This record gives sequence, C-alpha cells and structure tokens, in this order.
Amino acid sequence: MLSLQRPNKRILSRLESEFIEKNVGDVLNKLHGMSSSHTTGLFGIDVRVNKVESLLNMESQDVVIVGIWGMGGIGKTTIAEALGSKVRSRFEGIFVANFRQELKTGSMADLQRSFLSQLLGQEILTMGSLSFRDTFVRDRLRRKKVFIVLDDVDDSMPLEEWKELLHGRHKSFGAGSKVLMTSRDRQVLTNVVDETYEVERLSYEEALQLFSSKALKNWISTNDHRDLIEKIASHVQGNPLALIILGSSLYGKSIEEWYSALNKLAQNPRIKNALRISYHGLDEEQQSIFLDIAHFFRRFEKKQATRILDGFYRRSVIFDISTLIDKCLITFSHNMLEIHDLLQEMAFSIVRSESKFPGKRSRLCHLRDVVHVLEENKGTEEIEGISLDISNLPRQIQLKPDAFAMMDGLRFLRFYFSNYLKKNEDKMLLPPTGVEYLSNKLVYFHWEGFPSRSLPQRFCAEHLVELNLRESKVEKLWTGVQDIGNLRKNELTCSQYLTELPDLSKAKNLVCLNLFGCSSLTEVPSSLQHLDKLEELDLYCCFKIRSFPMLDSKVLRVLKITQCLDITKCPTISQNMKRLCLDGTSLKEVPQSVTSKLEYLSLNFCSKLTKFPEISGDIEELHLHRTAITEVPSSIQFLKKLRSLSIGGFSKVESFPEITVPMKSLRYLYLDETGIKEIPSSLFEHMISLEILSLGATLIKELPLSIKDMVCLRKMRLSGTPIKTIPELPPSLTSLIAYNCESLETTMISTITLDNLSKEMNFANCLKLDQKPLIEAMHLKIQSGEEIKLYKIQMVLPGSEIPEWFGDKGIGSSLTIQLPSNCRQLKGIAFCLVYSSPPSHDMAVHYIQVLEFI
Repeated sequence: MLSLQRPNKRILSRLESEFIEKNVGDVLNKLHGMSSSHTTGLFGIDVRVNKVESLLNMESQDVVIVGIWGMGGIGKTTIAEALGSKVRSRFEGIFVANFRQELKTGSMADLQRSFLSQLLGQEILTMGSLSFRDTFVRDRLRRKKVFIVLDDVDDSMPLEEWKELLHGRHKSFGAGSKVLMTSRDRQVLTNVVDETYEVERLSYEEALQLFSSKALKNWISTNDHRDLIEKIASHVQGNPLALIILGSSLYGKSIEEWYSALNKLAQNPRIKNALRISYHGLDEEQQSIFLDIAHFFRRFEKKQATRILDGFYRRSVIFDISTLIDKCLITFSHNMLEIHDLLQEMAFSIVRSESKFPGKRSRLCHLRDVVHVLEENKGTEEIEGISLDISNLPRQIQLKPDAFAMMDGLRFLRFYFSNYLKKNEDKMLLPPTGVEYLSNKLVYFHWEGFPSRSLPQRFCAEHLVELNLRESKVEKLWTGVQDIGNLRKNELTCSQYLTELPDLSKAKNLVCLNLFGCSSLTEVPSSLQHLDKLEELDLYCCFKIRSFPMLDSKVLRVLKITQCLDITKCPTISQNMKRLCLDGTSLKEVPQSVTSKLEYLSLNFCSKLTKFPEISGDIEELHLHRTAITEVPSSIQFLKKLRSLSIGGFSKVESFPEITVPMKSLRYLYLDETGIKEIPSSLFEHMISLEILSLGATLIKELPLSIKDMVCLRKMRLSGTPIKTIPELPPSLTSLIAYNCESLETTMISTITLDNLSKEMNFANCLKLDQKPLIEAMHLKIQSGEEIKLYKIQMVLPGSEIPEWFGDKGIGSSLTIQLPSNCRQLKGIAFCLVYSSPPSHDMAVHYIQVLEFI
C-alpha cells in the first residue's frame, strides 16, 4: 500500500538551510581558490606556483609528495604557502608547519600533536598521547584528503616517524592527498619525494619589478634611482628575500643611503641568518672547502677546481662538493663552479671576522688587503691562500725578496690578468735576485708574468698540483730532479726566455704540459717518454726545437708541434690520439696508423707534403692550407663526421671531386687560393649543411644556379675571383665578401636579399659592377621603414660620390647635423662614407650603412 504524507516543515527548513550553507561554502571556497590575493605583489610567483601545482598532479587520486629545493631566501616557503592558499578548498584538511622554527620553541612531540589536531580535530587531543603509528590515527588519516606543507626541513631533525608516515603515503592518507616538503638540502628530499622542484631565481625583469615596488612604491624614479636599481638587481641575482628586505629598508631614503646599503647588503641580520643556516650545517672541513671556493674557485672549471681541492685536503672532495651543491651553497653552470654573490659576501664576512689584521686571516682576495700584506711584509703562517687580479692594480707595486717569507701555510697563490689589454704592463716588480722563499705547501701556483729567472733555490714542488707561469721571465724552473708526483698541469705558455726544462721523470701524474710560444726552448727532455699519463703536449711555435722524443703514453690525446722545420718524420704517438697539429714541419707524409682515430688533423704550411693523408671516418676537422698536395680524392665524401675542410694557399689543386653522397656534417669549406676553376653542382646538392664557403682568389668564373638551394649557407667569400655574375643567393646568407672581383658586372641582389645580407656586403674594387640596382635596393629598404635584421645593413662599393638621396653632406673627419624635433620617432639612421684605400690598392670606396634604432 502506497501512502503520501505532507513533509514536516521543520525538517524542510533544516535541509534547505544546510543546502544553502553548503552551496555558499562551495562558492566561497571556489572564489577563494580563484583569488590572486595570495600572490599580490609577489612578482614571478604565479609561474613558480603553477609549476609546483603541475608536479603535484592535482587532478590525480594519487598521493603525491613534491620537494621544493633552493637557497635561503629564494622563495620556497612563499611558493608553498601561496599554493596551499590557492588549493585549500579542494581538501578536507590542511597543515602547514615551519619545522626549523617550530622546533626552536617546542619538541617534535608538540609538532606531531599540532599536526593531528589540525587534520583530525581538537577532540583528538583529549584521547591522550597518540602517535602516527597508532591504528586509530592511521584509520582517521586514511579517510581524509589532506594538503600538507612540511617547511624548512633539514637532516639534523629527528624525523623517523614522519619519514615512516611519508614512505607509506598511499596507506597513510586519503586518495588525492598532496604533500609539499621544502628544504635547502636536496639530500633530505632524496628517497622521500616523488618530484623535486628547484626554485628558479627571479628573472632580471621580475627582480626590477619586485625591488621597485618595495623601494619606490608610488615614487617617480630618477635616472640615479634607475641605475642603482639595476645594480642592485644584478648584485642580488634574483633572491626575493634580499630584494624585499633591501627595497623596504630604502623606501624614502636618499641616493647616498642607497649606495651605502648596497655595500653592506649581506650584513643585514635577516639575510645573514637566512644564508648562514646551510653553512652552519656543514662539518668543519666542508666549511673550509666552501670558503676556499668562495674566495678562489668561482668560475673555475669543475675538474680543475676538484683536482686542486683534492690536493689541499689530501683526499677526494667529490662528496663534499656534492654536499655544498645539495645545500644550495654552490652551483655548476656550463661546467663552471658558481656561487651566488650574497653567499660569496657571506664567506668574505666569515673570513674577515677571523682578525682585523689582513695578514692574520686565512684567505685574501681583496685588492687592498693583498697589496697591504705584500708591500708591508705583513704575511703570517695563518694565510692559506692569496688571489689578486693584477690588471686591477692602480699602480706598480715593488715586492721585497722576502715578501712570502712568513707565509709557511700558503697553499694557493694566484696572480692573474682578467683584462688582457693591460697584460703588457709590469705592475708587480721584484729585485734582480727574485723571490727568496715560497711555501713548500703550495698546491696551486699561478703567477702570470712571473718576474724572476727561476723559482727559489730551496723551493720544494712536492705538493704542487698545478704550476702556471704564463708569459713569465723564467729561464729555468729548478735544478736537479724534484719529487713532483702530484703535478697534474704545467703551464709555461709564451715564456719566451725559457731555455730548458727540468728532469720530469718523477712527474708520473702529469696530464698537461703547455709550452706554447716558448721560442727559446731548444730541447724536449727525454724524460717525457716515461710519462704514461700525459694527455696533452703543446709545442706550438717552439721554433728552435730540433728533435722530439718517442712517447710511451698510451693516453696522449693532443699533440701540437709547429714551425719546427727539422722535424721530417711523424713522431711515434699513441693510438688514442684525437688532435694532431704538425703545422710548418718538413713532413712528407703522415702514416695511416697515425690518422686512424684522429678527430682533428692540421698540416698547414707543410710545404713538402704532396700526398693527401689517408683519413678515417672519425675525422671532424682537416686543415691542409699551403701544402704541395695536387689532388683531393673522391673518398673525401665518405668522411661522415667531417665538419671543416681547408685546402688552399697557392695550392696546386685544380679541381674538386664530384660529390655523390650527402655530406651532412660538413659546415665549413675553405678552398681559397687554389687552381680550382669550377664548382661541381653536385657539391651544392650534397653539402646540405654547409654554412661557410670560401672561394677567394680561385679561378672560378661562375656559380651553379643551385646555390640558391643551400638553405644553411651563412657566409660566402668570392674576393679576387674572375666571376662575372652572382646568381640568386639563398635566403640564409648574411655575409657576402666579393672585393677585387674585377670582372664582376651584375648581382641578383633584391630588396629581400639585401635584408638577409645584414652582416656584410663588400664589393670594393669591383669597377665593372652595375651599382645602380644595389643602391636602389638599399634606398627602397630605407624608405620602407621595415624592421632590419640584426639592426643593421652595410655595403661597400667602389665609387667617389654620395647618392643624392642623402641630405646632409660634408668633407672631413666629422659632420654636424640638426636632428628633427620629432627625432624620438626615428626608426634608424643611414650614413655614407667616401674614403680612399691605402696607396697599394689605389681605389676610392663609398661605404653605406643603415643602423636601426633598438
């Protein structure tokens, strides 16, 4: 029996109320999630929040843990909190805790109690002492979809129960739950998280915006402000905490106060504390390694820095360096050691605090401190390292013979030039007797332009890992045999007074010996043949060397011997050789056994070489400029890895072989000054990747029309050829050099081609050339107002007149013009010069260039 009853009004009212309340709550939660208030004023934060949100896979029912990793002040907490605020409406419970801060004021038990109360409700606390391992707690958590942020976690915290909870994530939390962990130590996150997000520094533009919003607010910035803001943004390198703190502290301050604050940025207590947390988490030796890197090894190649530090600490430091990386104290960029400016300043501050006297500090790298210690003989045994950029010295400094006498602890000594324009200036002077003493603990000794004729008589090189005396005045290093078993690299480049090398028989670990430009060196010691770890030997421009020893090294990869005319036979070398340079020797041939695995072979100026070397398919670069070779074999096309081929320089080669297979790797082909009369069309069809084609001073009269299809060609050189017409060129071409082409009459260069040829067009001394189309094309391009690629076009033509469409004209070395009142609307400027070439060329040239304003 079916019966109907009128519903109770009270029940209807309650259901309706609950329905409305639920819907209002849902709407409010969605509005809250859509609101951007949680990221207002945080420039660049939204992009980073979205990346973390994507890693959490929010739509998935999986329990996902994501780690946020980065240096102090980079924004890890801000990202986590912003994301929590954005997504809280999707979860039944949310827990956020700064572990480091919470544990300063309470215990791990307190933190656990807070976690349970926030996620399971206050009533859970009335049930007595509970832990994550209790079945009741597990059951309750397993039914909830929660969002958890564990902020600022490090490996010193007792996290066993938390790790157990996280490792069993799928049994610990409800479906769709998400966990964020932030740490400045990547190792803490390893084996716990599913994904790790490394927080990117703010971009330059984001940094400018963030700093300006704090330092200027509604102020109108002046030029002084703008310059300083750019300096600060560059110095802080995208660290949001530093930008916010400094920007807020400078609001309303004078320009002078801005400059003062910039100089002591790293001393701000909040920034200082944020940066030092990771440093204090290191052991004593790791702290020392960090200070070494900050003072001496920034922008050193990774292998080199590691090798020297191994020598410092008499053990491998690979683990310690990886720890510094994990803790965000150092990074590698393009295989170079890098450190944030603020962290480097922190390291400087730590060392400065060792003593108010520079001579009693462990590391010196600031100009004033180094000069003071050296000139005043204030060095002590506490000094472990000195680094000085000689090019920054404002004057000459005169060192005493005993300048290093008290520095018994010195391990690192580097005097170098960063500005090569100032390299010829003798700024560090020594008396004729030279240096009397150098520490026997030296591991790294680098003194460019070393002013003594030899190292100190009692110097012991036992601990040396690297010796670099580039462009020195040294005549010999030392007398006798030294135990140099730790030496890995010996650099004596351009030491033109060096007449002899010491016995190197004990340099069993020597990897690199660079004698480039040692023009007084007459002999390579026979002790080299016993160095079985030698990988690189450079004797480039050692003109006086008459013989070369047989080398037993099985690992020799690079050998360079040039301008040694007495060398008539190819040295016996390793089968592992990759780069061989024998330029300017009297070789007549190169055995195939030598070339079998080569990647690079240079035989330039080997005037007695008549036979093209038999090369394997591994070769990438082959240079045969100015040899006596008469023929290029067709087998050249089967060198699948060949990238660069150079044959020319008054060469007797008269033809280039037909190419029947694609040469996909060939990028650069130089055939200048050969007897080649034509280029087979097959070359253009099969050299599909060619970027540079150089045919200067050949006998070529025409180019195949198929050249227009060479879609990778960027530069072509035709200067000095009897070519009459230049056909349509490929759109990729940006440089055309065709001066001294006396037979050249026409070119197929249009306005479109002109735009592509934005780097250079040189037709100087092409006296038969019909210039009118070229000048008209240039004029049309200027009038069009279209964007110019690379912001410029330049053209060199023979002639003595400036085109009539140029307004202001004059004679002399300068010209004054009146800019229009609306000059800010100008897109660019075009100018034309008429000048005379040197008398030997006897020609007049007019040079037209168009520059587009950026």
